[in-house]
Amino acid sequence: MNSKWHERFSTEEYFYGKEPNLFLVQAEQRLPKGKILCIAEGEGRNSVFLASKGYDVTAWDFAQSGIEKTKKLAEDRGVVVKTEWHDLTDVVWEEEEWDAIIHIFGHFPPPVFTRTMAGIRKALKPGGYYVSELYTKEQLDYGTGGPKEREFLCDPGTLLAQFSDYFIHHFYVGEVERIEGQGHSGLAHVAQSIFQKRASR
Repeated sequence: MNSKWHERFSTEEYFYGKEPNLFLVQAEQRLPKGKILCIAEGEGRNSVFLASKGYDVTAWDFAQSGIEKTKKLAEDRGVVVKTEWHDLTDVVWEEEEWDAIIHIFGHFPPPVFTRTMAGIRKALKPGGYYVSELYTKEQLDYGTGGPKEREFLCDPGTLLAQFSDYFIHHFYVGEVERIEGQGHSGLAHVAQSIFQKRASR
């Protein structure tokens, strides 16, 4: 899979465009200023946006070409984004490290998804936010982006169950319009979430 994404991001063109995901733009207004992690960040459009808003941003991806494009986009926009190569199948999640973790259209095999959700729960500080927009399994009928493998797509009930003890600021399942480069092109079916880790009582 790494070679597939490395190859996809190896062109000069930004496959998903240079502008941030629209749901993230809306969600950003809720986030505390602090350390933010963007996972499966691709070519950097979301991390660069957050850095432009004054956050301390780190971007993880496992396609080296995507990391290089993130660095270039950050430089072009005059912001700083820390970039790190990680494979989510075996990455080490540090405890209570991040004020927010952003997960936009990062789709993984079920074991990696489960491991990643557990890692996110561990790595968020008390009061920290998990923000995501993911294609649901219904997206296969839309054909406007995302994986073609059904098991890689989000089951909203499973996602909600992973964070059932968090405070739910926003959870939506349904249609949105997404025009993001050549990768996402039109009406789509997504699950959106803004979950906040409760402070210890």
